[in-house]
Amino acid sequence: MWFKAASLFQFIDEFTMTPEALEEALATKAYEPVNRRQLLSYGWVPPMGDDSEQLVHTASGFMLLKARREERILPASVIADHMAERIQKLEHTLERKIRGKEKLDIRDNVVMELTPQAFTKSSYEQILIMPKQGLLVIDNSSAKKIDQCTTLLRESLGSLPIAPVQTEIGQAGLYTRWLKGTRKLPKDLEMGDECVLQDEDNASGTVRCNKQDLTSDEIRALSTTGKHVQKIGLTLNETVNFVLDDEFVFSKIKFVDTNPEDGADMADLDSRAVFDSNFSLMALEFSTLFPRLIEIFGGYKQSTDP
Repeated sequence: MWFKAASLFQFIDEFTMTPEALEEALATKAYEPVNRRQLLSYGWVPPMGDDSEQLVHTASGFMLLKARREERILPASVIADHMAERIQKLEHTLERKIRGKEKLDIRDNVVMELTPQAFTKSSYEQILIMPKQGLLVIDNSSAKKIDQCTTLLRESLGSLPIAPVQTEIGQAGLYTRWLKGTRKLPKDLEMGDECVLQDEDNASGTVRCNKQDLTSDEIRALSTTGKHVQKIGLTLNETVNFVLDDEFVFSKIKFVDTNPEDGADMADLDSRAVFDSNFSLMALEFSTLFPRLIEIFGGYKQSTDP
C-alpha cells in the first residue's frame, strides 16, 4: 500500500464522484485471471487484497484504487525459434520459400499454441484520489505504465479530465540555485544526500551523487560547470524523504517515523484496521507534502491559451 513513487495529476474539474458510484464504475473493468488463450488481463482488484471485495478503499476523505496487470510471458526468441523450425519443415515439404502472409499465419499459430504453456507475471499500480486537494496520484514513474493505468480508469469512468501537474517555477532551475547556495531552501525543506546533475548541452554528461553532503564545496562546484540539477533528494518537515525530478515526479518516498512493515508485527490487531490506519497516515502526509511542494514552485502553471 505504501507508495514508493508518485506521479501527480490535477483534476480539471472538481472530483465529486462518491465511493459508491466509483465502486460501481470500477466493477465494469474488474480484473479476471487470464485464460488459456489470453496473453493479457488488466483490471481492478481490491486494494486490501483478495480477502476484501471492495474495489475502492476510503479513509479520511481519500480513495485508494488498485489495478492488476497479468500477462503471459512469451519471449520473442522462443516464438522465432518455433517459427524457424516450422518454416523450414514446410519449405522442405512444399519445395518452395514461405513468404509474407504465410509467415504471419505461422507466427499466429505458434503464439496460439504456446500461449497455454506460458508462465504468467503480475504487476500492480495504485491510484490515490485526493478530492479536496484536486489531485490524482499514481504510485509509478513509468510513462508507459501511467498511461495504461489512466486509460483503464478513463474507460471505467467514461471520461477522466486530468492533466499532469506543472508549476510556474521550473524545477531544474530552482534545484540548481539551491545546490549553488544562491537561493535558500524554505525552512520546512531540507536537502537530502543524493542528486543527479546533467550537462545542458550533452545528455551523456551526467553526474550521480549518492550519500553525499550536497552542501559541500565539491558538490556545489559541479553546479557551476554548466550542469543543472535534474533530480534532488529532499525532506519536508523532517517527516518524509523523497527524490524529486525536473518533471515533478516523486521517487524513493520514505516516511521517516513510520516503518512500512510495522503492521507485520501487530498480529493482535485486525489487519483491516492496520491497513486503514496506515493508509490514512500516508494520505494525510501526502495532503501536506504535495500542496506544499506545488506552492514552493510557484503554484500551478497558468494556461497561456487565449
